[in-house]
Amino acid sequence: MGDVLARRRLLTSALARLHDRPDADLPGIPGHVVASWRRSLAHGVDPTTVSNLHHPDLDLDSRLARCARPVIEQLAEQIAGAPVCVVLTDDRARLLVRLDTTSAIGRAADDNRFAEGFGYDEGAVGTNGVGTVLESGRSVHVVGAEHFVEPLQSYACAGAPVRDPVTGRIEGVLDVSCRVEHSSPILHSLVTSAAARIQDALLHERDPGQRAVFDLYTRVDARSRRPVLAVGRRMALANTALQTLLDPADLAALQEHARFRMHRGPDVDDRLDLPSGVRVRMRGTAVTDGSAVAGLVAVLSVLREADGIPIPRLAPDVRPVPDPASTSPGWRTAWTAAAEALRAGAPLLVVGEAGTGRRRLLADLDRALHGPGRVVEIGPADTDPATLIGSAGPSPLVVLVDVDRRPGLPTGLPGALRACRARLAATAVDGARCAPAVADLLAGFRHSVTVPPLRNRSGDLPSLVTAVLADLAPGRDARLSADALRTLARHGWPGNVAELRDALDTALRRRPVGAVEVGDLPESCQSAPRGALRPVDQAERDAIVAALRTTEGNRAAAASVLGVARSTLYRKIAQYRITA
Repeated sequence: MGDVLARRRLLTSALARLHDRPDADLPGIPGHVVASWRRSLAHGVDPTTVSNLHHPDLDLDSRLARCARPVIEQLAEQIAGAPVCVVLTDDRARLLVRLDTTSAIGRAADDNRFAEGFGYDEGAVGTNGVGTVLESGRSVHVVGAEHFVEPLQSYACAGAPVRDPVTGRIEGVLDVSCRVEHSSPILHSLVTSAAARIQDALLHERDPGQRAVFDLYTRVDARSRRPVLAVGRRMALANTALQTLLDPADLAALQEHARFRMHRGPDVDDRLDLPSGVRVRMRGTAVTDGSAVAGLVAVLSVLREADGIPIPRLAPDVRPVPDPASTSPGWRTAWTAAAEALRAGAPLLVVGEAGTGRRRLLADLDRALHGPGRVVEIGPADTDPATLIGSAGPSPLVVLVDVDRRPGLPTGLPGALRACRARLAATAVDGARCAPAVADLLAGFRHSVTVPPLRNRSGDLPSLVTAVLADLAPGRDARLSADALRTLARHGWPGNVAELRDALDTALRRRPVGAVEVGDLPESCQSAPRGALRPVDQAERDAIVAALRTTEGNRAAAASVLGVARSTLYRKIAQYRITA
């Protein structure tokens, strides 16, 4: 007992000296504890209270949580004779799972906000068995007064990192916490061993497609000294050569383009202009799992002027094409190729999902090359194209909108095109599904570009939001709060830019001026379902989001408002991937 009291006095005295003089030497204190105390001081952590935040947007049924639960239950059984909490957090120290061996230790954990949804990072609560693991990257055992904040100094916690077995990245932390008098060094060994078992479960749970991507990546990386990139549906790998070659913004843009490109054919050989201005060549192969595309593995090289990249030289009377307002390599590639076709007057097919901005790309480019007012759009419902084309003046750009939805060509179109010397372009979602007459027309096209969906252009979201708000609310001070922009960034945008415009239009009706908040956005923006929802599912999703907003994210209260069990609410939140 005397040793315990002496140790506590040493720690308390050392922490007090550190508060008085942050650069003080602290002999007898473990190095990882001193380093954590200094970080806690730098973060301005209040040593008198636990002041962490609740995060209502956590996915409590994540892959990590699913793999960890059996291990957590087994660990709790091993130490059932001691009052402990076994906790799993994500990589941001937010609690996903907590299992208590006694109700008393559970109540004590609740009192210290050590509960599902709350964060325990060092910047909020100082030295502890979760946040300190994430900061140090290794397992720790924090006992008593080694904690930075006083309310936690009656407790001990042993934490270990849980790493992705493929990438080595820390996915979360496994922690066992108890009162100091029940602590033992064996807890540190138990939690480290259990974390390793969770990593094994993650490896075996990884779907065959991801394993196939990883296997090809390791083979390509082993036989090549060049930069190698691999992307899957939920993973991205870059070897050291690639990480040192590109800055983070270029690498992020490249990964998004690779995810877009992997669905467009088995072989890839693209030349891309990245946000920094670097031009690269990406050559790779799509990886399949049965009939599904699992990912893409590619080798990168930087193209320099000596590689003979052709630089177009414009005639003096041709307007220069402005640089695209996009960081997406896919969009920039489409923009450049479309500009070359339109400048040459060649027929052009623009392919992409509905709402991606195919028509906007054509209109913006033609305005830059030939001036405003020269674009005529002929939709599937337009039956008199000759009148529309004839009223546009000489040599207009005629855009056949959604040709894959047409049963055939409108009567009089060929003659109207010849009479006005019109240039021709078309848009389609799937050019292979055109009616025979339309397919015959497209057979004469020699140029096509593909516009990437918004989910593969996340870097463009802030500029797109600014442009759409300026268009919807000209002259008004309308803008998005940081939280609202983060909410939009988490959305999958199945309707692309058209859906974004509708969402911002709804938000502006709710808040015409000033900063648009999360609550002003439509309920659909706080959900990212894996597939299309039926109307009844949309109504249920919207009711859940509204209840969560009303209760400020309190799920128990939201379940009560909706009249459903809390477990049902959690299941529906996971089903619709609600982030409210």
